[in-house]
Amino acid sequence: MKFRVRRALLDDVDRIAHIHVSSWAYAYNGLMPQSFIESYTLEKRQKLWSNIIERNLAEVLVADCDDGLVGFLCFGQPKTLKGTEVYELSSIYIAPDKIGAGIGQALYNECERMLRVLKAQKVSLWALDSNERALNFYTKQGFTPTGEISKERTNDVVLNDIELAKELSA
Repeated sequence: MKFRVRRALLDDVDRIAHIHVSSWAYAYNGLMPQSFIESYTLEKRQKLWSNIIERNLAEVLVADCDDGLVGFLCFGQPKTLKGTEVYELSSIYIAPDKIGAGIGQALYNECERMLRVLKAQKVSLWALDSNERALNFYTKQGFTPTGEISKERTNDVVLNDIELAKELSA
């Protein structure tokens, strides 16, 4: 499959939202309560991504092929990291039927290239501790756990997110 990675445009919002919802449901099926998974609606994701892209709140990259968008990645500096050399990778989602085609790797490679241009020293992210597919991908990229854990309670289930980070050498 041939695809190219580029910056997202406002015209991409509907497809990004669709990928986000379908990939979220695919990735977290069996790892989270179904009601929590279903709370990620297309309408909510359209508002989210429209706001992020329109207001330039973060960098959003998309993977584009002849069939349209097949994946996206989002990174930036949350308010707590502004003015530092630390960035956060907040989202990477691939259309479920395109997982394993190298799209996530291409998106991450472009993200890291951009981080180096920005002179970032470190990139961090949060991942569900039971999401082995994601954890394996991030480990392959050189991320390691920091020991930080964030707990979220939903429907009498506690979800544990772990922080991973990667030092970026010059």
